[in-house]
Amino acid sequence: MKLSNLKKVPCIVWCLALNACVLLGWRATTPTLFNSYNSPHYVYRLEMYNASLWQRIVHYDQKDPALFRLYRVDPRELLGESEVVDLSGGSSIDWQLDPPVQANKVYASPGVVFENIPSECTEAAQIPGCPNTKPPE
Repeated sequence: MKLSNLKKVPCIVWCLALNACVLLGWRATTPTLFNSYNSPHYVYRLEMYNASLWQRIVHYDQKDPALFRLYRVDPRELLGESEVVDLSGGSSIDWQLDPPVQANKVYASPGVVFENIPSECTEAAQIPGCPNTKPPE
């Protein structure tokens, strides 16, 4: 194809082709939300994402690659993001934030641990159902 023939292509076609490339690039590199779990007192949310196409290519040896993100609900704040892990063996979530097992950790799937997470039941939070706080009057 000669260069002079490329000049005859309308501008709208070039714009559509560029937009399609950007969209495909974004889709190939962005993980998709699969599921989300709330902590027992709804202070934190753990989101599970299916790995993006690019991450699946990089981690080709994993059957079910995924990643986790831990957020504080209010104000919305990202507390941590895991590496890509294999969920083919199943996943389990354990919130160890409050007594009697207060390790300030969140375990999600084998090998994913979020550490130094503040307790849900604090004096300032005043969350009903927490053993150390009283409901607001």
